[in-house]
Amino acid sequence: VGEKVSESARRHLDLELLVNEMLVAVQNTRKFEVQNRDKAVLKAVRSEQMLSDEDVDIQGADYIVVGTVQDFVYYRSVKPVPNIDNKYSRTDSGRLVVAAKIIDVASNSVKITFSLSDKFATGKKITNEKGGSPMPTHFAKMSRGVAAQLANQLVDTVFPMVVINTKADSVWVNRGQDGGLKNGEVLQVYRTGEALVDPYTGETLGTEEEFIGKVKVDRINPKFTICKTLKGVAVAKGDIVRRP
Repeated sequence: VGEKVSESARRHLDLELLVNEMLVAVQNTRKFEVQNRDKAVLKAVRSEQMLSDEDVDIQGADYIVVGTVQDFVYYRSVKPVPNIDNKYSRTDSGRLVVAAKIIDVASNSVKITFSLSDKFATGKKITNEKGGSPMPTHFAKMSRGVAAQLANQLVDTVFPMVVINTKADSVWVNRGQDGGLKNGEVLQVYRTGEALVDPYTGETLGTEEEFIGKVKVDRINPKFTICKTLKGVAVAKGDIVRRP
């Protein structure tokens, strides 16, 4: 938990629920097996020695996901109703922001860093009570929202969306109903080129990428999604598809 999160907000921050929602969301992608989340591993990650510490068993792990709650607000506003005794106008609101990173165990490097966020705000409610806090169900809903974003980001990072077929202006992408896509969403298409190799070390630094154009999500099926090309984009099988 980051230093900016107040002590009063921490009383409503259910980290166990948040982590469990993340685990469920990642497991529901059916693409990953969660192997280990022991305190020893988390401690080693925080000290940035997790891959060199012989006391930490991460054998078999491909990636480690680390998150920090950077911002958390959980607030109830209560105001007296004018000209009516013992009646109050109440609104609840909240915000949850988690900074996360995915660590590639094999290369001992951070593969990507990103931010996850969700929020809520209720309408005004007239009540006889002037105290209290927002219901825990609001935090649970924010946790599920953040967890879904994490699962989508993890899948997109480890298993990038790829064009698996094309026909006329239709493009098939290997992401279905569990991929977090929405009808009408616009995606970007890239084509990979030659590998970029350091001439001194021989290390592969990445690959060339050429921006091809954009496609629009047209129909989401259980296992794949059909998109439509925009402005006559010439998309080919094997091209990489990303969210903007």
